Amino acid sequence: MWQLIRNAQIYTPEPSEAHDLLIVGEQVAAIGNNLSLPPYVEGQVFDLQGQWIVPGFIDAHVHICGGGGEAGPNSRTPEIQLSQLTQAGITTVVGCLGTDAISRSMEELLVKARALEEEGLTTFVYSGAYQADCTLLANLRMDLVLIDKVIGAGEIAISDHRSAQPQLADLERLAAETRVGGMLGGKAGVVHLHLGEGKRGIEPIRQIVEETEIPIIQFMPTHMNRTYSLLEQGLELLKAGGNIDLTAGCDDFPEELQVPHVLYLLSERKLLNDRVTVTSDGNGSMPQYNDHGELVGMGIGSVRVLWRDIREAVQRYNLSLEVALRAITSNPALVLKLPRKGLIRPGFDADLVVLDPNLEIQHVWARGKLMVQNNNPIVFGRYEKALSENYQNLKITESIQG
Repeated sequence: MWQLIRNAQIYTPEPSEAHDLLIVGEQVAAIGNNLSLPPYVEGQVFDLQGQWIVPGFIDAHVHICGGGGEAGPNSRTPEIQLSQLTQAGITTVVGCLGTDAISRSMEELLVKARALEEEGLTTFVYSGAYQADCTLLANLRMDLVLIDKVIGAGEIAISDHRSAQPQLADLERLAAETRVGGMLGGKAGVVHLHLGEGKRGIEPIRQIVEETEIPIIQFMPTHMNRTYSLLEQGLELLKAGGNIDLTAGCDDFPEELQVPHVLYLLSERKLLNDRVTVTSDGNGSMPQYNDHGELVGMGIGSVRVLWRDIREAVQRYNLSLEVALRAITSNPALVLKLPRKGLIRPGFDADLVVLDPNLEIQHVWARGKLMVQNNNPIVFGRYEKALSENYQNLKITESIQG
């Protein structure tokens, strides 16, 4: 399948002087001006005058097979559906488990990742959950070497009342296993750490880096904008050459801790580098606890907040589009060592998002396949459309009977 996109402003994420883009199969074949299809080829031509093409978004923290459970069985969140991701511009997703590794399993996570890939996305997973001893094979090193989709350990909880309270020696062994497994498997082998509001913060990371040979880039701590204290520790981590991951959609946080403002802050302090990523924590539960650790509220995370917060950073805080985009495109591709991802470049996967002048998502291509057109999904998961139609038919039947 050949597809030619013409007359668009291309961000690679850097702004390009080229305005045409050729897709052949699943990859970008050429970028330039006045491109045309060969005379012997039948293909589609899209004229996107006045619109912008950017790399497909990478969301490196999504509970694809559901999360939650902190308020009992009926608080488990459902599996995510394909169109939820594509409408949010997400073309590459990394799945993870959370608090619940009893009714959720690594096997379930892996199968869901494979299902989403069959439906058109690119998917990976972390091995583990809030506790580290949740793997597919006998140990984490084997998962990384022998299972293609496993790219690291996560999300391992520290400084949180829901964590397994791993001791420093446990985290050292985990980091060592992840590093060596990553080396043998040709993976990033990152340790994706969930940070709670506990007083220790990222102190265990600092100790491991100072007292062992594990490099600082082996860690990818997330929720670093959860508290002012964590954010300040995150700034120091960046200064030392480490990674930090910010969580989008935290609307109940003070404005200074929400992603748009934090990206602005990092930019002002000259710390908004290629080690800063943003993820949605999508499809996970959003429990709210009081000062006594008692659950007082529960919600569910949306993957749509990923682009919403990046867009706000551009429109409200005047970050340049290319700088803001990196946090969900080229940066996670670098940190997680994802081949052919995060950039618009010949030979890279044709993961593309088209934005209108108001930076609203209009079209989405994933590996060369048009998934969203004119802001409407045109490709659905195997059952999601049928389930929706069945529900609507049921509502109509109930209305008639009523």
